[in-house]
Order: sequence, then structure tokens, then C-alpha cells
Amino acid sequence: MQGPRTLVRVLVGAGLGLAMVAGSALPLPEDLPAVALGQGGLYRLEVALVTFYGCLLLATPAYSGLAMGRLPVEISTRGARFAEEAEQTAVQDEAAIKNLEQGLAQLKTDLSKAKVDIGLLEEAQETKHD
Repeated sequence: MQGPRTLVRVLVGAGLGLAMVAGSALPLPEDLPAVALGQGGLYRLEVALVTFYGCLLLATPAYSGLAMGRLPVEISTRGARFAEEAEQTAVQDEAAIKNLEQGLAQLKTDLSKAKVDIGLLEEAQETKHD
């Protein structure tokens, strides 16, 4: 299993190298953006970080496609989601909904029984006081 790990290391290393080159080689604009807080070093660091995370965003589907032969259907802050996982999630959701509906039906039945019992107790209490 050394192959996939090596591929990940190469992709992340390439992204880090590209980020370092972009951060150091990019010329500073005369009017720095507000996010740089007027500091050239901070601007370069931000450019490097954006480049690195952009490369990671591209490396995730590249790795999945090259190493595993499948591409993600969604990339979010929680990571990449694949079609198989999305289908499994839908099946799991349907099963959970079915379980909840069965639980709700049981609660309705139990509530009806409890109301009948309460009614009987109230009647017994009233006949006791009469």
C-alpha cells in the first residue's frame, strides 16, 4: 500500500512547493488589500496559504481519480463525498425515517391507551366522591 501514500505525499509536496514559490515570487502590489493589514509579509503568507489550500482542493479529486478510480460528487469542509457514500447515506436516512415513523405510531397508541386509563381513573375518582 506504499503507492497511494507516495502519491499523496507527492501531491501535497507539489502543492506546498507551489505555494512557497507563489508566496515569495509574487510581486507586492502598490496598494495592499485590506486583509494584508498593510504588511507585505502577511500578504505573501496569505497568498501562499490560498495557493496551498487551492492545491489541496484540487489534489483531493486528483488522488481519488488516480489512485482509486473514482471522483467525488461533493467537496466540503467535512471532506470529499463519493457517490457510493451518498447512496448509502440516502438508504440510511430512509431506514431512520421508517424507524422514527414506527416509533411515532407506537407513541400515538400508547398515548391513546394512557388517555383511556386516565379517563377510567377520573371516573373511578368521581364515583368514589359521590
